[in-house]
Amino acid sequence: MLSSRSVGISVLAIGLLTAGLVSGTAVVDPDSDGVTPVRELRDGTAVFASDTDGDGLDDGEEKQRGTDPTVADTDGDGLDDGAEFSRHDTDPTDADTDDDGLDDGEEITTHETDPELEDTDGDGLTDSAEVEEYGTNPLTTDSDDDELTDGDELETYDTDPTDADTDGDGLNDSAEATEYDTDPLVADTDDDGLSDGAEIHRRDLFPDADPLRTDIYVEIDAMEGTELGRTQTERIAAEFDDAPLENPDGSTGISLHFVYDETIPWEPSTSMNDLNGYRVKHFDRARQGYHYLAIVANVGGDSGTTNVIGKARRGTMMIEPQSDPDEMGSTAMHELGHSLGLFDSDFEGIDSEQYGFWRYRSVMNYNAPPEYYGFSSSGLTGFDDWEYFDDHMYTPSTDAVTVSP
Repeated sequence: MLSSRSVGISVLAIGLLTAGLVSGTAVVDPDSDGVTPVRELRDGTAVFASDTDGDGLDDGEEKQRGTDPTVADTDGDGLDDGAEFSRHDTDPTDADTDDDGLDDGEEITTHETDPELEDTDGDGLTDSAEVEEYGTNPLTTDSDDDELTDGDELETYDTDPTDADTDGDGLNDSAEATEYDTDPLVADTDDDGLSDGAEIHRRDLFPDADPLRTDIYVEIDAMEGTELGRTQTERIAAEFDDAPLENPDGSTGISLHFVYDETIPWEPSTSMNDLNGYRVKHFDRARQGYHYLAIVANVGGDSGTTNVIGKARRGTMMIEPQSDPDEMGSTAMHELGHSLGLFDSDFEGIDSEQYGFWRYRSVMNYNAPPEYYGFSSSGLTGFDDWEYFDDHMYTPSTDAVTVSP
């Protein structure tokens, strides 16, 4: 028994024969698409229209190329089969010709990427990864214009390919990675409280700064008739230079910079409240990472048994002149220890006579010789001043420091 479809085809074939379209062994192709009417009837294509689905390819061409002549977009990628073949050179039977994770139509109409290249810009990242995962531009190798390719940023440096300055320190990632050897993922490579960008671009503010070596800056204002000799500041700086602390560049030590600034009008005695006033009026580098040292005529607070020669809190110090310049230099180093964060709350031997000098060899020990320069690096107490600085060194605020690459 014949099926209804077979009967239909037979009836139409008879009709065609009657119409003179099929005669003997000669088969007429009414739409000139290279497909016989019987075959078109069987395949569901139009007998009298060469391009059944209107995709720009004749039904016969579609049969040859493996596309569906009844569907304009065989692979469902948003591009007609004819356009894929004649205009885009993509595969009309494969929605993603280059296997990059983006459909051909999406690449052409949305992202303008090359549907025949999985990595249009050649930066080592597939177009799909750039668009869907990283948010980078698949049409340029360097999305953030920092002179590192997107692929290198992600695969070599772990930096953000959409941000030219990943750590926000004022240096672009390329300069950090290839020029300065600083860490593009850390704003302060040497952990001294000063950003890498400030140490590189603000040499006017931080002379001789090195982003790979710890730097400390101190502004000195001296009252009329007082001074802290440069010989003494150089001795202090030499102790810091010899500090047993490692730096990112492989060196050891700390670079301590004293900047002599201005003269303070003479006053007979200075309290901490007075010192606050001096800071407001005379401290030119406030909120710029500098410690402040005022040399005053007399540090207030003397008692009948105690002559106070120095006072300090974090970031701020004052000392008074002494008959021996090295005693004054030793006092300055002691107060600098406080300014950098050393207090008796950290170790009971600080500002104390609890430990003999032989046990705690530090200028912070009240038993230290009055002209002694130095911080402890080891000892019987188990407390190491230099190690404390390495882990907890205080750097004043840098809120007022601006960096322009």
